Amino acid sequence: MTQTSTRTLAFLTVAGALALAPSLSAHDTSIASYIVGVDGLATITSGAYAGLPNPNYGRLTLLFAHTYPDAPAGNHYHSKGVYRHTGPNLGPDTATEINPNNFLPEGALAPLTLSLATGGLYDGKLVSTIGSPSDANYAFSFLTLQDVDQLRDFDPGAPETILLNSSGGRWAGSISGADVHLELVFLTPGLNVGVGANLNAFSAPGDDWHLGDSFSFTPTFWTALNAAPGTYVAQFKLTDESGAFLESGTFEYRFEVVAIPEPSAFAALAGAAALGLAATRRRRRA
Repeated sequence: MTQTSTRTLAFLTVAGALALAPSLSAHDTSIASYIVGVDGLATITSGAYAGLPNPNYGRLTLLFAHTYPDAPAGNHYHSKGVYRHTGPNLGPDTATEINPNNFLPEGALAPLTLSLATGGLYDGKLVSTIGSPSDANYAFSFLTLQDVDQLRDFDPGAPETILLNSSGGRWAGSISGADVHLELVFLTPGLNVGVGANLNAFSAPGDDWHLGDSFSFTPTFWTALNAAPGTYVAQFKLTDESGAFLESGTFEYRFEVVAIPEPSAFAALAGAAALGLAATRRRRRA
């Protein structure tokens, strides 16, 4: 093992020991976190733009599935890479834009951490992996992408059926017969996307991966071990070469490469911990 990879392993161990565990993240792991559906809402029904055409009607949509194993009645989607109206309601002349909240993990959550792989195809690389259930963004780390029709044919009260019919069945329509492709829009230099045995399935904007209308697709995002610390972004859109549905807006996955302390930093950290423990013991004896 190289010196760099040894330092990385040590850092991951120290970081894990020192991190404060957040609250558990509910997620039904039997349901894919990422679903491809089609928006069936023709007209905006509420808010400042009520009565206007929905700019996402008939478009492929990336749906993040919020699922709750202990309370499946709350299962619902958050749509990503969608268009929205903006500015004043000017009727047919109302402006639209891609919703800026098009990123995953969503909200104020930190990017997904790329972790050191040991062994296998990605040995010695920093890769996307399923996180710990104690992580706040645990559900987002399940990167498998499935078609919406895989949620069909379950019992009426099943978690899958509840999710499928959430939001009044807005995204419950079938995509059967579509020819869905996942197209790369932007990739931060240094970030790579592997699929199966192909380490670089996407290398330049416009590259795409054929999904069809029935799929379970799991990409692996990775960087070299010595990649510069910071946030890395992979931005995509969904297209349909059959012409049945319109393309989605863009959406992005965010990943983090964490700075690796130098060996001297580990020594200082260990020394400080030892001094603190010694001081505590002296106070207890006093």
